[in-house]
Amino acid sequence: MAAAATLTGCASAGHEPPPAPPMSFTMPEAWQSGARAGQLDADLLGFHSDPELQALIAEALAHNADLQIAGARLEQAHAAMKAAGGALLPQVGLVGQSGAATLPGSNLSTTGLAAVASWEIDLWGRLRAERDASQARFYAAELDARYAREALAAGVVRAWLGVAEAAQQLALARDMLALSERQLQLTQTGRAVGRDSAQDVARSEAAAQAYRQQIEVDQQVLAQRQRALAILLGRYPSPEAAPGLLPELTALPAAGIPSEVLTRRPDVVAAERRFQAAFADVEAAKRARLPSLQLIGGVAYVADSVVTLESAIANPVWALSGKLLAPIFTGGRIDAQIEAKTGAQQEAMAQYAKASLTALGEVEEALASERALANRADIAAKQVDLLGQAVGYAQVEATVGKGDQRRVVSQQLSLAAAQAELLHLKAERLANRVALHQALGGRFSASP
Repeated sequence: MAAAATLTGCASAGHEPPPAPPMSFTMPEAWQSGARAGQLDADLLGFHSDPELQALIAEALAHNADLQIAGARLEQAHAAMKAAGGALLPQVGLVGQSGAATLPGSNLSTTGLAAVASWEIDLWGRLRAERDASQARFYAAELDARYAREALAAGVVRAWLGVAEAAQQLALARDMLALSERQLQLTQTGRAVGRDSAQDVARSEAAAQAYRQQIEVDQQVLAQRQRALAILLGRYPSPEAAPGLLPELTALPAAGIPSEVLTRRPDVVAAERRFQAAFADVEAAKRARLPSLQLIGGVAYVADSVVTLESAIANPVWALSGKLLAPIFTGGRIDAQIEAKTGAQQEAMAQYAKASLTALGEVEEALASERALANRADIAAKQVDLLGQAVGYAQVEATVGKGDQRRVVSQQLSLAAAQAELLHLKAERLANRVALHQALGGRFSASP
C-alpha cells in the first residue's frame, strides 16, 4: 500500500493540465466596428430600465420552462461528477449468507457476515482524468444554465420592447385614421360645392380604408407580441401584457476589448470546459492501456449455523489481497476508444472555435448596427422636424386664406407616417442595445 501511494503521488505530479484550445485567427486589440473606449459595465444596458421590466424578468426566471430544463440538466451533470469522484475512494460493503447444504462440499451451508472493502489505486491517473472530465462537464452545464438565464432575460426585454412599440404604433395608426376621416369629410364637402370630383372622394375613402386595415394589422401584431411575452413569463399565452412606453436611449456603453468576451461570455467558457473534458477523456482512454491495481480486504464472522454465529464473532477471519490487471489483448477495444475520444476532442475544439467566432461576430454586428441605426434615426428625426414645419406653414396658409384644411391634413398625415418610422427605428436601436449587451456578456439586473 505504501508503494502504491508513492506511485499514485508520482502519477499525480505528472498530470498535465489541458492546453488552451488553439485559435485560427489573430485577436485584434480593439473592435473593428467602432466602440467607445473603456471598461465594460456588465450591468449597463444602454437605456433606462424601470421596475416593471425588472419584475417581468424575475417572473420569467422563476417560471420559464426552458430554464427549468437547464436546471434539470445541471443536476444530472452534478450527479455524474459526484459519481466519478467516488471512484477514487475505497468502496465498503456488507455481505451476509446463510444456507443448508444439499450437496457434499457445497458452501451453501456456510453462515456468516463479512465487511469487505475494495480500493483501486489510481497509479497512472486514469480515475483522476475521468473525474476531471466530469468536473469540466459539470462546470460547462453550470455555465449553460447561467447563459440560459441571461438569454431568457434578454428575450424578455426584447419582447417587452416589442409590445411597447406595437402599442405606440397602434396609437399612431388610430391618429392617422382620424386624420384620413377628416380628410374624407373635407373632400365630401368639396364635392358638394363642386370643388372636388367623385374621383377625389373615392381616393380619400380608399385612403381611409387603408388606415383601417393598418389598425387591424397593428392590433394583430400587438396581440402576437403580448402572447409571446406571456409564454416567456410562464403565463398562459393571452394578450394581457400591459404595454408601456419605449424607454429613452442613453449614451452607448463602453465595449471593452475583444479578448475579454471569450472569458466573460458563459457560452464560450462552457465550450472551453467541454474541450477540457474531451482532453481528459483522451488521457483517461490512453491510461487504460496501463496496469490497474486493486486492493481487497475485509473481516468475516463465519459459523456453521445462525445459532453458533454469535460465538464466531469472537474469532473473526481477516483477509487482504491485491489484484493486478495488465491488459495484453483486448481486440482493439482500447485503441478504438482512444480514437473515438480523440475525435470527440477535435469536435470540441472546433465547437469552441465556432462559439468564439460567433460571439465576436455578434458584437461586431451589433456595433455596426448601432452606428447604422443611429445615422438612420438622425435622418428620420430631421425629416420629422421638417414635416412638422411644413404642417405649421400649411396651417398659417389656411388661416390667411392661401390654403385649405385638406392640405393641412395631408401634411399631418405625412408627419404621422414619418413619426411611425422614427418610432420603429427607436425600437430597433433599443433591441440592438439588448443584443449588444448580451453579446458582450453583460448581466441583466434581475439575473445573478
